[in-house]
Amino acid sequence: MLACRVVVPGVCLAAILTAAGSMAAAEKEPATSVAIFDPSGQFEHIGIFTAEKKPGERLVTATKVWVTDFQKHPYGVEWLRTERPFGGPNPHVAYRVDNIEKAEAAAKGLKSLGKPFDAGIARVAFYKTDDGAVVEFMEYPKEHAKPAPRKAQFDHIGVITTEKKPGERFVAATKVWVTDIAAHPYRVEWLRFEPDSSVKGPVREQPHVAFRVDSIAQAAKGLKVLIEPFEAGIAKVGFYQTGDGAVVEFMEYHKKANK
Repeated sequence: MLACRVVVPGVCLAAILTAAGSMAAAEKEPATSVAIFDPSGQFEHIGIFTAEKKPGERLVTATKVWVTDFQKHPYGVEWLRTERPFGGPNPHVAYRVDNIEKAEAAAKGLKSLGKPFDAGIARVAFYKTDDGAVVEFMEYPKEHAKPAPRKAQFDHIGVITTEKKPGERFVAATKVWVTDIAAHPYRVEWLRFEPDSSVKGPVREQPHVAFRVDSIAQAAKGLKVLIEPFEAGIAKVGFYQTGDGAVVEFMEYHKKANK
């Protein structure tokens, strides 16, 4: 499913955008226990490079990168800052896996960006998808297998890009090209704005992380309003900003569209 994104007065940024085997096939093939990747359940954090100093950041001397503790962030945001020029993909989305090698073997369309390494709290590895999204797999020690609590269920990340992406569609009203998050195995939504798009501000300039909530009004308490809640067809959505600058989208799905 794809919810409408940003709106200008009266206009959505994006429009509303499993197959099961047959019973006969199921009878012929023996049942197997296959681990299914669940991006909503395995989401760990979104890593965003920034030029601004962030509260609680610490320097990793080996890489000369300042990082914040995403486990303490209510929306799983990890800020990364380097004093060197950074021109790489931004952001990355991280998922918790039981075993990196098995997850890599089961994944499709991933290009390894290096061998797995020990990052202290977990063993990690980075990959790039066919469309350019950067994905991190994190393999925690068994004694730390329980994920950090989240305020809501992860839905997707939205990434701003200047490159054409497969499957993107044009929203003439706001002059932005968007992709279908439901079609992406890691729940990545690409947004490519035309220079004269009417959409301005943090939602256009920064990546966002989206969560499913029962009540936007309750979830958004204490956050800065960027876009008031609006009807997006399959859900009511609103955009907000945290005290440290992260852009968060809250989504109240309608029961029939809750996929």
